[in-house]
Amino acid sequence: MSIFFKDDISIIYHGKFENLINDLSFNFIITDPPYNINYKYPDYKDKMKNEDYIKLLSNLKNYKVIMIQYPEAFMNIINKSLGNVEKLVSWCYNSNLPKQFRLIGWFNTKPDFNLVKQPYKDPKDKRNIKLINNGSNGARLYDWWNDINLVKGHTKDKDKSFTNQIPIELLERIILLTTKKDDIILDPFFGSGSLYFACKNTGRKCIGIEQSIKHLDCFKNRLKKV
Repeated sequence: MSIFFKDDISIIYHGKFENLINDLSFNFIITDPPYNINYKYPDYKDKMKNEDYIKLLSNLKNYKVIMIQYPEAFMNIINKSLGNVEKLVSWCYNSNLPKQFRLIGWFNTKPDFNLVKQPYKDPKDKRNIKLINNGSNGARLYDWWNDINLVKGHTKDKDKSFTNQIPIELLERIILLTTKKDDIILDPFFGSGSLYFACKNTGRKCIGIEQSIKHLDCFKNRLKKV
């Protein structure tokens, strides 16, 4: 395990998280793990036996975890790895993919939906007008999000050498709903580093662990653009 990058916001390691996680100090885990669907990643295999995948993710069981995954994985894999989920949110998006949404699950922690507001559905309603006049910034957030889209090829912060890039805005929302300023957040499947930028924008600290050096190079490319 070696340090790939370090600054006042983060420390990023190159290696496998299961070899390091017990030696780290952090408050939350927010992650979007490889989906174990035999996707052709450049320098590691995305296909383990189900029992091995469950065992891998079980290394996260005793922590406060927020995980992004597909519904089938939550039903068949994640619950066996992490136990009972405290809260589920549907993240829905427009795409040409067969799957049009993923779930976001909170384990050993819960979001506070009052911490992020959304516009009132009917701003002309008398009750909402009164609330707005009294200084309200909007309604509490629902558990069905359709206002954050996938990072697509034409998106300005898209790194074309990396697939399945999680939107920074999505991670910012999860962070604001769940954590406090200066909390340390770990992503054991760091990928191209979207969590780094979300933590920087929200005043949190970040630890990243990533086994693919090519994915870490994507992160450095994104840093250069910033």
